[in-house]
Amino acid sequence: MKVTKICSPFPAVSIDDFIPSPLLVREAAESFDLIDDDNWIRYREGSGQVQDCLKGRVIAPTPSLLLLDYIATHLDLGSLFDFPTKNIFPDTSHHGGGIMNTPNANGEGGFLGMHIDAESHAINKNWKREYSAVLCISEEYNSSFDLLLHNGKQHARLPYKFNRLNVFKCSNNSWHGFPEITKGLDRKTLGVMFWSINDEEDKNNPLRVKASFNNELSFK
Repeated sequence: MKVTKICSPFPAVSIDDFIPSPLLVREAAESFDLIDDDNWIRYREGSGQVQDCLKGRVIAPTPSLLLLDYIATHLDLGSLFDFPTKNIFPDTSHHGGGIMNTPNANGEGGFLGMHIDAESHAINKNWKREYSAVLCISEEYNSSFDLLLHNGKQHARLPYKFNRLNVFKCSNNSWHGFPEITKGLDRKTLGVMFWSINDEEDKNNPLRVKASFNNELSFK
């Protein structure tokens, strides 16, 4: 596996060929087409994004679920980042991550506005978001799929590539997103979020419970 690290605008890592079986990655991507329309949460223009997320783990297709659980159990954050990771754990319910599709195969206009994710977990309120890990699973893609990073001053790009795992440290300045992807394509990903328990000192500072979008940050 090839590992590429960047420190600016915030710490991020790309790991090529993360899943040992590319055939399983391909099957997971194809399984998106088997998901019933009613099982997607569909975000549209007014939400700062055009993106679809699966409602929960129970209805996840088996190939995608196997990959999500592999990421949760095999990603060694401690070897990748210069931050304490001993008390950080994955959300194996895959709430707020999991199966994600940015649609534009039929002209839906899929994009993800520049945003920072919610700091607290929607169900476990004392969980604090620490890292996001996103596996790229579309075999047909181009540079419009790349994740753009911004800290308010500096910017960088995490290129999309089939079977590449992109991981980044979450903070109040870890802005990320991408403009409308190329028409005729869908951008498929699998996301696992990593958390810590909000300690007593942190409890004096309420965590942000929703994602925050910033339309002033340019896409580059």
